[in-house]
Amino acid sequence: MQKKNKGMLLAFRIIIVIAFIFVVTCTILYFMEVGKEEKSYFSMHFAVPTILFFVGVIAIMLCTLSKKSMTGESKGDSMMIGVGLLLFLCSILSLIFSYLL
Repeated sequence: MQKKNKGMLLAFRIIIVIAFIFVVTCTILYFMEVGKEEKSYFSMHFAVPTILFFVGVIAIMLCTLSKKSMTGESKGDSMMIGVGLLLFLCSILSLIFSYLL
C-alpha cells in the first residue's frame, strides 16, 4: 500500500511540473504577442483560458500533495480546492468571452 501511495505522489509531482512548464511557456508566448497588432488565434482565444486551467490544476494538486501544514491546520488546503475550482470556472468564462467579444 505504501508503494502505491508513493507512486501516486510521484505522478502528482510530475503532473504539477508539466503544468507549471506549460503555464510558463504559454505566459511567455502570450506576453510576446501583446504588443503586436495581429495576434495569433491561440493567443486571442486559448492562451488565458489554458493558463487559468493549468494554474487551477496546480492549486488542486498541491493541496493533495501537502500532507499537513506546520501548524497542523488544513484551512488553507481546503481553500486551495475552492481556488482551483474558481480558476476552472474563470477559464471557461474567459474562453466563452473571448469568442463573444
